[in-house]
Amino acid sequence: MVRQALATMLLILGTAAFPVFSAHADRLPQSSTELRLGEPVRGTISSESPRQLYSFAAQQSDVITVRMSRLSGDLDPMLIVSDEAGSILAVSDDDGDRTDALVEFQGLPSDGRYFVIATRFGQEHGVTQGEYSLLVERAGNSLVVTSTLAYGSQVLGRINAQTPLAFYFLNAQRGDVITITMRRTSGTLDPHLDLATVEGLILASDDDSMAGGSTLDAAITDFTVPQTGLYLVVATRFGRESGNTEGSYVLSVSQTPPESLGTEPGNARLIDYGTTVTGNIDDTVPVRYFRFEAQRGDVIAATLTRQDGSLDPFLQILDSSLNVVAEDDNSGENKGARIAAVALPQQGVYYVAASRHGGAEGQTEGTFTLTLSGRPGLTNGRSLEIMYGATVSGQISDQHYAEEYVFVGQQGDVIRIIMERVTGDLDPLVTLYDSERKQIAFDDDSGGNQNALLDRFVLPADGMYILLASRYDQISGTTSGAYLLTLELIRSGR
Repeated sequence: MVRQALATMLLILGTAAFPVFSAHADRLPQSSTELRLGEPVRGTISSESPRQLYSFAAQQSDVITVRMSRLSGDLDPMLIVSDEAGSILAVSDDDGDRTDALVEFQGLPSDGRYFVIATRFGQEHGVTQGEYSLLVERAGNSLVVTSTLAYGSQVLGRINAQTPLAFYFLNAQRGDVITITMRRTSGTLDPHLDLATVEGLILASDDDSMAGGSTLDAAITDFTVPQTGLYLVVATRFGRESGNTEGSYVLSVSQTPPESLGTEPGNARLIDYGTTVTGNIDDTVPVRYFRFEAQRGDVIAATLTRQDGSLDPFLQILDSSLNVVAEDDNSGENKGARIAAVALPQQGVYYVAASRHGGAEGQTEGTFTLTLSGRPGLTNGRSLEIMYGATVSGQISDQHYAEEYVFVGQQGDVIRIIMERVTGDLDPLVTLYDSERKQIAFDDDSGGNQNALLDRFVLPADGMYILLASRYDQISGTTSGAYLLTLELIRSGR
């Protein structure tokens, strides 16, 4: 991915030197080699000739595959596909076998001429050279004629030399967990499956998965749909167009029922900020897991409410290692659970565990609604937010000797800040700054047991304050361990 990002950057920077990237058709190079779809051509990339230009005619909705393979030398092939206006449709470097370049299932937006630039990584600034083979094939034509799959459906098809690929559409919703299987029913067919966006980006592939039913069947299992929309299912064979097996197959697609998800973190159900989901807790499934992705500093809130039955809700937010970030039992209405305004310490995947008081040993059960909300932090993750009445946890080490928190206060607010050691030999130090980062208070050992305490401190003005949780001597310190940081409002300034 890094190499492809660099390649794209080179394309942008190289616009003036290579006019095929112009936005105007009349600035395209006029000399190009005509390609015949399905017929390979050979060429050479060298310092004197770092790129070759080819063209071909195609129709709207044609789907093409372009492959550039090294034949000799140390050539690191790179492909660029452009329309006749110079708009780049696809870039590939190292997407094929070894160092081959490959653009698969690229849909073409309109009738007209298209250009393929065969070059090397770095283009004129690159150092590799050698002979190559270039092949452009029509993988599909007029996608509107392909079938549309529905959950629970099965379709029959046949793969042979004349039809090495079959295309199907699938409408799916974000968060759907789907399984697609392709089973051979006759012949020598070695099934292969691809799931792609309609723009041609392959999201998942499988060949010879045991989950398909035999060692030659293919299956994409338990795939979580990333976005609501239309997807492309490609049923083919090992080697795709270059393969030599053939035969009939049955293709099926199914959705895992939402009520079957979330029995463990590994099959947690997707939940987004601003959404509400339902579920049930009983002796068979005493905990339901939901997962979401967050940025460092995101401030989230979650509410777990009983809908029916005797359920006594219990709610936890867990990090990717299943460590508890926050939890609550009875802070919500009618003994519901509510976690309010928690700042997440790291970017990544988090889990919401919806359960009951006592967990697996509990006795209540029933259905629930779970609502998750979230927003970016005030400082876009540079600092973590902490609110009055909140207690947060953290870790101090030589690699991470301080954590910065922010909160909003009013002139005259009387506050208490406590930083307590939980593990290790940590010697807590807490420092308070105003919004201009001017130090206004600090404490090392006033809390007893080397804990830090700022007691009954009066805020001098309205605004944002910065709270630094650290250790004695900060970067030069030697102590480490986990801590709890609590911010209390003793009396409001208003």
